[in-house]
Amino acid sequence: MGDRIDTKNLSVYFLDEVPKEKALEFARFWKSNGFIGTKKQTIQLEKKERQIIVKLIENEEFHSDHLTITEEALLQDLERELSKEVFHVKTKILITDNTFRPILKK
Repeated sequence: MGDRIDTKNLSVYFLDEVPKEKALEFARFWKSNGFIGTKKQTIQLEKKERQIIVKLIENEEFHSDHLTITEEALLQDLERELSKEVFHVKTKILITDNTFRPILKK
């Protein structure tokens, strides 16, 4: 799962290729933009080729739901913002189960 940093209601795992400083910057971004709620969140950051993969664990109750066009657009906006403000490389968000395996959302 990688190294981990913890803040209130947020654990960010980051694999070897992701510098700790970027994981900390991501956690600050996540908090300052209001993405931390009352439930504990666990996120994993991974670098593959020339991009950062942000793996978000989805609640099981939503696994079978499809993403709406609006939700897809919001995720794309967030990818662009993370790429520009935090990672400075292409960034991809993946919706995953609790083992960080992607959930196909079509």
